[in-house]
Amino acid sequence: MDLKTYVISENKAVVRRDPVVLALLGKTLNKIQYKLYAAQRAYVATNFIRLVDKAAKLAREYGDEALAATLQSNLNDEIGMGQDGKTHDELDHRKWKANYLRAIGIEADIKGFPLLQATQGHVDAFLEMEANGTMFSISGAILSLENIIPLEYRAAVSSRDHLFPEVFCISDDDSAEIGKQKELARRYLDDHIVHDSKSHFPDLLQALVKYETDPVAMTEIRSGIDVVNAYRKKFYQGLAAALKLEDSVMEYYIHVVQKQVADFPAPTSSATPAYAI
Repeated sequence: MDLKTYVISENKAVVRRDPVVLALLGKTLNKIQYKLYAAQRAYVATNFIRLVDKAAKLAREYGDEALAATLQSNLNDEIGMGQDGKTHDELDHRKWKANYLRAIGIEADIKGFPLLQATQGHVDAFLEMEANGTMFSISGAILSLENIIPLEYRAAVSSRDHLFPEVFCISDDDSAEIGKQKELARRYLDDHIVHDSKSHFPDLLQALVKYETDPVAMTEIRSGIDVVNAYRKKFYQGLAAALKLEDSVMEYYIHVVQKQVADFPAPTSSATPAYAI
């Protein structure tokens, strides 16, 4: 099985038949349930930016300049680095995420933010990959994420706009300022749907297909894909169980902490997940 077929078929098996994703797509969650989903989903790839950065560095050390350039382009996009070589707040995906979460009443950038057990397990697995993964395994994981995220976010947008039209759906009656606020709130999910599927996934796939004839490399690439799928599946299973809890219990997980939004240092262990991409 070639790499493209493998990653797409495995991702489909995890996401497209998942009850939570289908509930999002079918608009059957209520606002509290959506907030629980959004808060937990914000953390599953806590260290994504650092994973991309490490893979790019490993690719340069390995001598694969094409792969390194593809990963660096992805990294630049995530941190908001423009063609001028400078980072811009308005392009930083972490800021986009904060705008999205804040629009539905969640401040998720705090130490000790309550995570479901399966969410924490996902975070731990990615921290382990960051610490011990190879160029191939991390690249495989990133490839998987770039394919799986548009599938997830298309479903999320369906429920987002259904449940919170007043903060996400732009109308002709909106003032210029209100329209801008809604556009900023929409950008995180909407942009990832387009750029991950149209750019990041195909570009990274193109940089990795040359290794299809290398059985050792392909074993490692597939191992990264498998990690994403295994922990995404556990994440959604944990979330599905939590969504059946009473609303008063779910409120614990989506508790809004009133504080000024601030970035915390990158975590040194799984006990302190950082608010990142």
